[in-house]
Amino acid sequence: MPSDSLLNSFPDSSLQSLGNPELTLGSLPGSTSLSDFSTPPRPGLRVPSTTSQTTAQSSNLVTTPPPLSGTAPGIRRKLTADTVILDDGDDVGGGGRLDSRPTHRSRPSLSGGAQKGSLTLRDQEKHIDSLKKENFDIKLRVHFLEERLAELAPEQMDAALKQNITLKIETHNRGREIKRLKKLLLELERELERLQRQHSSGGGNRTRERELEAKLEERDRELRELRRRRESVDNGDAAVRELEARNYQLEEELENVRRLLEDNVTEIERLQDLVENKGDEDISTLQQTISSQADQLDQNAEEKLDLLDEIESLRLTIDDLHQRLEAHSLERSQSRAQILEEREEREAVEGDLNALKDRLAAALIELQQKEDDVERKDKIVEDLVAEHQKIVSQVEDEWRGELDDHKQQLEESQDVLAERDSECKELRLTVSELESTLSELQSKFEATLAHLETEGEEKDVQIEHLTEALEKLGEQVYVLEDENDKIKEDFEKIREEDDERLRELREERDMVETALKDKLSSLKSQLSAAESDIETCTAEIHSHRQRQEELASHVETLVAELESEREARERVEADLDAADAQHADQLKAERRALDAKESALSSALADLAKTQSLLTQRDSDLAQVQQALQTVEVESKRLGESHSSAKFSLQLECDRLKRDLERLEDELSRARSELNSASNKSLDRDGVIDNLHSQNRDLQTQLSQETQARLNISEKLDTTLAQLKAAQAELEALRGKVTDLEGRLAKEQREVRGFEETYRDQLTERNTLLLTVWQYLDKVLGVDKTPKSSSQAETKPFTNFTVFHSNLISRLKVLSQIQTQFETRVKEAEGKYGEKMNEMRKQLEGKWRQLNKFEQGVKGMKETKDGWRRKLTAKEGEIEGLKATNADLTAQLSSLTTKSNISSQSMEIRALQTRASTAERRLNNAQNQLLATEEKIATQSQKMGQAEGKWEARVKEYEARLKAAEERVKRERQGGKERVGELEAQIKTLQRQLELAQKRSVQLQGVMDSNKVGPGSAGSSPSSK
Repeated sequence: MPSDSLLNSFPDSSLQSLGNPELTLGSLPGSTSLSDFSTPPRPGLRVPSTTSQTTAQSSNLVTTPPPLSGTAPGIRRKLTADTVILDDGDDVGGGGRLDSRPTHRSRPSLSGGAQKGSLTLRDQEKHIDSLKKENFDIKLRVHFLEERLAELAPEQMDAALKQNITLKIETHNRGREIKRLKKLLLELERELERLQRQHSSGGGNRTRERELEAKLEERDRELRELRRRRESVDNGDAAVRELEARNYQLEEELENVRRLLEDNVTEIERLQDLVENKGDEDISTLQQTISSQADQLDQNAEEKLDLLDEIESLRLTIDDLHQRLEAHSLERSQSRAQILEEREEREAVEGDLNALKDRLAAALIELQQKEDDVERKDKIVEDLVAEHQKIVSQVEDEWRGELDDHKQQLEESQDVLAERDSECKELRLTVSELESTLSELQSKFEATLAHLETEGEEKDVQIEHLTEALEKLGEQVYVLEDENDKIKEDFEKIREEDDERLRELREERDMVETALKDKLSSLKSQLSAAESDIETCTAEIHSHRQRQEELASHVETLVAELESEREARERVEADLDAADAQHADQLKAERRALDAKESALSSALADLAKTQSLLTQRDSDLAQVQQALQTVEVESKRLGESHSSAKFSLQLECDRLKRDLERLEDELSRARSELNSASNKSLDRDGVIDNLHSQNRDLQTQLSQETQARLNISEKLDTTLAQLKAAQAELEALRGKVTDLEGRLAKEQREVRGFEETYRDQLTERNTLLLTVWQYLDKVLGVDKTPKSSSQAETKPFTNFTVFHSNLISRLKVLSQIQTQFETRVKEAEGKYGEKMNEMRKQLEGKWRQLNKFEQGVKGMKETKDGWRRKLTAKEGEIEGLKATNADLTAQLSSLTTKSNISSQSMEIRALQTRASTAERRLNNAQNQLLATEEKIATQSQKMGQAEGKWEARVKEYEARLKAAEERVKRERQGGKERVGELEAQIKTLQRQLELAQKRSVQLQGVMDSNKVGPGSAGSSPSSK
């Protein structure tokens, strides 16, 4: 232990304490100062330990005795403030610890459930006794060291304060190292838990073992390097203490990892035995999964090796920094600033190393999650591929059907288009003629066109209403199609249910057949082999069976109690885990509060150091002033009265210096009061820290109580297991007695032969049972009318059992044939009606499409009809206008005839008459064309109405056919269900009868086993038949 070597380097203070020991900073060994040794932390202030990162004290508190009262109170206050932070590095660095109880308690919280039950109570008691002895020795050493520190001179306080600051920095660095080690431990715990999960799931991971072995080798290398450094560096150096602390922690980690590896190896061997017992198929599947996981783990191992190379490079930089620190430790008093910078660089490098380790742990966790995600996604992809293939096959079938329908529709639409093209050509010709006739009259009928536009808008509104009605009809058609699809789905579901039902019936029939065959064969063997002596042994057998049942019930009660104990233990373990988690949260909060208080304390100590440095400067100034005054007084005495003027000026200077002295004394008192207030604040903070430590101690006592409760539960479990073993031993003894009784039964075979009649009664019961089975088969299948020979005339089991057996098997085969025929007929009916239903559905869909096309044609004809009507009204308006103009012209002509200038205007009248006649002819032609188009429209509408009536009649006929087919399918399905129910009822009755026969055969088998019938009794069985 480095602390022991450090404390042993001092002379024995037990003899020096009798006198007045002298201790100065220069009297310490070597060239080091107070940084090479320090007192353990007082109860007022505790530094977190390296392993647990907690500030908990042991059960035996280190009570520091007060120093001797021979020194001044001011120096004692300074020493108490200075020695609070002085630490021997054991509690922080982890070398020689003053009190190892906190680390021993905090170790299970770090290592999890990996070390449960590693030490017995006797070992723990021995460990506690050794710790108490070490604690008492350390108390003595602390007492003598405090006595030495109490006698230090005030000139050495500045050096002690500086050493305290450096020690504070070292404790901070050690805290960072402790956090890094905690993270490393958590990573190891996660890896071990993952290993345990993998082993519990059944697969052994050799790659994971190799990784753990590689980690062990790395830890061994680190241990060797640390030991080599420890040998090369002096015992009193702070770097040596840090390395030894690191060494101790790594040894603990190595021990934990080795224990876990041993547990894992045993678990892997057990799992391998289980896997070897399971079979070749499981092994092949597991090997495939292991190979896939091994490939992934090899990739992960390559990534991990890259990260480990980076970590090794960072470790090399850290080693370089350690060497530089060791080189600069000889010049520590001159290069403190450089050492601090190097420590900051080392902290930065360690922070980077911690970040890389965190990244490595996160990468490992993410890698495990991704492996699980890859496995889960592979399963999902396989399921999706299977579903996709099913969907593709269904879509191909539907696509082919739709292609056929589309081809038919294309052919029909091409025919319809050809007809419509011819009609369009005729209409275009008529329209061109009408446009040529109406182009001349357009300019005269603009007013009528406005009226026609308003009527057109009204007709557009009507057309919109009609389109809305047609859209509603289309929606109804879609609804009907959806209902048709639903009917299809229901039909398919019913068909699938029927298939499943038939499959289940087949399986049940096969099971019944196999059971019947097995039971008949067993009955034959039992009846042919067993014919002697039962009743005398039945009483004893019953008693033994009752005893066995009692033992079995007792074992079941013990098992139930064991399970209840296990459940209680699991509940307690869950409560303990919850308490551990809560305790960890509380410890984290307390650590944060303690860090904040330590930072505040460090700032207060820095202020105190500054004030003390000011005080020393003021003391030095005061001493210089006193010396100047003394020199002035001597000179003044030597000069005498002759220099009165100089003396007067010197007196004034003295007064001024005295005033400065008073002012400095006031400042000194003020600084002392500030120092006292700072010390009071530090004492208050120490009190708060004490409270936190007491709370931590209470939590640890609660944790110890819970662990004791867990141990008690485990002891109860051991007792129950011992009771169970005793019950099993008793059961084995009873089995031995049963074997003895069976031997006795074998000896008493002669006495049992007198009870053959009871066995014959059982044979008659068996025969009656078989006859009832035969009668039920006759009821189900009818009487067998096949001609039989004279040897097969009577089918009774007690006359000719072989013939009866063959006849029964033939009847059961007939029953199975009937069932297969029924299934084939049901399948044929389903296929037949299913094909018909599909054809009818396809026909209906084609008819609905044709109806939609006819509706579109009717809509187009209505639109053309409306257009012709609009044109007719326009022509009628034009005719009325022409009639009005004609009347005007006739009136003008009559007026012109009465006048005298008839000759002059005769040419104009003739032109007007010709124009009127041409307009009348055109009007007549337009009326004739309109009448022809109206007749065509009427004939087409009649044709459309006839076609719609025919299609509606056909649709109704198809619907009636569909309903009739559905009713037939329902009737046949109902008949099939009834037939299946009857067969199931018959099968159930047969099963009950077979169960009764099986019970009888089991009883007979038990009797035969107990009696151990010899060959003589086996030979007498045919005669009994």
